This record gives sequence, structure tokens and C-alpha cells, in this order.
Amino acid sequence: MPFLPNAMEFGPPETREAFTQVKASRGFVSNLMRSLGHAPEGLKAYMGLGHYLRYNTELTEIQRELVICGMGRQIDYAWAHHAPMALQAGLTEAQMDLIRAGQTPQDLPAPDRAICDYVFAFSALQGVPAVVSDELNRHFTPRQATDISLLAAYYLAAASLIKGMGVEIESAEILAKELAWQGAPRDASGQVKG
Repeated sequence: MPFLPNAMEFGPPETREAFTQVKASRGFVSNLMRSLGHAPEGLKAYMGLGHYLRYNTELTEIQRELVICGMGRQIDYAWAHHAPMALQAGLTEAQMDLIRAGQTPQDLPAPDRAICDYVFAFSALQGVPAVVSDELNRHFTPRQATDISLLAAYYLAAASLIKGMGVEIESAEILAKELAWQGAPRDASGQVKG
């Protein structure tokens, strides 16, 4: 249960503008983003990084979802949002079951296996073994490896916020709207075309 009052109702006046920007970026305002509404400037900064990571990296949709689902595998909220997106991007149910269990699907291409291995090591917060980071660097440019790390860190922060602030999962109807939004064609800036 959320521990703060509804920011739209009880937050500062700037909250409405921040939520408008979130909706333009994501198609709706998730409960996670709503939970940050009492700090509209912080919400905008967090949303801006999230927008970059979702739409402006050099990673494929599958690669982004591998990072997100690997980081969010123990957080029901993150899994409810991103497992359907990973399936929509082309991952299989069997692959997703392995990822949820913290295992790298061996039928993925080598670069995608390297992402899973890296994310599982990253999420353990014990440092990433050189053999794992070397394999990631074998398949990705320094920019891509940085984007993978930023995306992992973003979702580590998201997991902490979700658990710490008691963020509740949206209804199936809202999750379906988000899935449709994410599947829509986009321009170079990440905005939905048309």
C-alpha cells in the first residue's frame, strides 16, 4: 500500500505538469511515476533518464527488455509491466521462465546471453566478474555497455522505489494499454508516430 497521499490531489501545483510530460513519454502515468509526484522536478529527471533508456539507446527492444526483466525478476510490479513487453518483443515463455529464475536462456544469441549474465551479476551487488564484463564488451560498444549498465541501475532504483514506497500494480486494463503503447511505431525521439 502506498505510504504517501495521492500526489495529484495533495501534491504541489507542478505535479500536474510533470504528469503531463510523463503521459506524453509513456502513454499513461504509471503508479511508479505517480509515487514520485510529490517531487515534480525529481520525477521529471527520473522520467527523462527512463525515456532515454527506453527509446534512445543503440540496444534492440529484446536487449532492453532482457536488462529490465533481469533486474525486475523478483519485483512483481516490474514483472507485470515488462514480461508482456519482452514477449511482445520476441522472447518466449520458456526464456522468460528462466530469466525469472535468474538463469540465462542458452538458446539466446551470444550477445543477449552476455546481457543476461551481466545483469544477473550486476543485480547481486557484489561486483561483476571480469569474465562476465569481458564477454559483454566483446559483443557491445562502450556506449552500448554503458547503456546496459545505466538501464540496469535505473531498474535497480525502480525496484527500490517500488518496494520502499509500496507501489501497487495497475489493473489489467491499464497494463494492456501500456503494452499497446510500447508496441506502437515511434520516431527517432521515441514519440509515437501519427
